[in-house]
Amino acid sequence: MKKIFVFCVLAFGISIFVNAQQTALTSDGKVVILYDNGTWTYADVKLPNTDTKEVQKKAGEVTVPTNVSVVDNSPISLKDATLEKMAFIEGQSEKLSKYFKHKNIVRCDFTLISKDGKAVLKTDWKIMNGEAYSYFGFIKEGNKISLELIGGKTIDLVYTKEFEPKEYEKYGFSTYSAELELNEEQIRLLRNSIVYKAYMTWSRRTEEYKVVAPSYFIKSLPQIIE
Repeated sequence: MKKIFVFCVLAFGISIFVNAQQTALTSDGKVVILYDNGTWTYADVKLPNTDTKEVQKKAGEVTVPTNVSVVDNSPISLKDATLEKMAFIEGQSEKLSKYFKHKNIVRCDFTLISKDGKAVLKTDWKIMNGEAYSYFGFIKEGNKISLELIGGKTIDLVYTKEFEPKEYEKYGFSTYSAELELNEEQIRLLRNSIVYKAYMTWSRRTEEYKVVAPSYFIKSLPQIIE
């Protein structure tokens, strides 16, 4: 599938280079993410504020991202705002897939809220199983969402309170509604970063989930920064 994708892209006159993290950058700066199952998606933005180098390939000259992102260390001033809820994670749970052929999807919607100088990320998890506690437990203080960024860095978004699931066995799903706060260092890095992978540490296990909005923070954070 990956070979077919590369061939099709080159056929349309776009040169790409795949790095060790299975990402690619087109000649006009757009980022493509290649998943382990052979599927791919555009990150929907050009990679901002990134040092680049040129690499000579047979198909022509291409530009690829290096491991260094340029982080703006200027002071951050936030304005009050509540952004629209958006799906950030949606994909199969490794644990649920062992027991359920279809009811194995985990989804997480993000809502970014800025108030009184604080940036709060509301995470609404939906587990397609009416007994989520049995498989995932609670979201406890210290549990975290780990975001792997293009370029190799990882950011841990840590919950500071405990959140219980609401289980709807009759309808076959469970929900967790939880919040965490973004600090200035995380805001500075995330506003210029595309998210490649996401890991959720529950009280009972850690799982990797597919990111469906890799450019979420690039698009959302500027809306709350003055």
